Amino acid sequence: MFRKFTKWLGDKLSYWLSTMAMFYAVSLLILIPLAFVRPTGTIAWIQYSVTVFFQGAALPLLGYVARIAGEKTDTMLKETHDTVMEELALVKEELILAKEERDSLNRLVLELHSKLDTCNGL
Repeated sequence: MFRKFTKWLGDKLSYWLSTMAMFYAVSLLILIPLAFVRPTGTIAWIQYSVTVFFQGAALPLLGYVARIAGEKTDTMLKETHDTVMEELALVKEELILAKEERDSLNRLVLELHSKLDTCNGL
């Protein structure tokens, strides 16, 4: 039961943490403190940009992009699977028809052999 809950919670969190709404929320949370305290100097701005903006705002954006790419891949795989299954059904039908045709030809060959045997016996 704990595994089911953990999987459910992980799925929900990974979805919500990779939405554009989360990107905007984190971006806002990053920018609000700048109204009160600003980094001073180039090094402080670089550290702020790298540690806060890239880690805080870019990760939800990367999660969003990965989720969208995954959805596209899932769609393509489903379409490919459906197409292959349709083709497989057609091949199975053709195989059944080919077996019927082979059986019919085998019967004709047997009939011809029996007629030839009767003709040769005369």
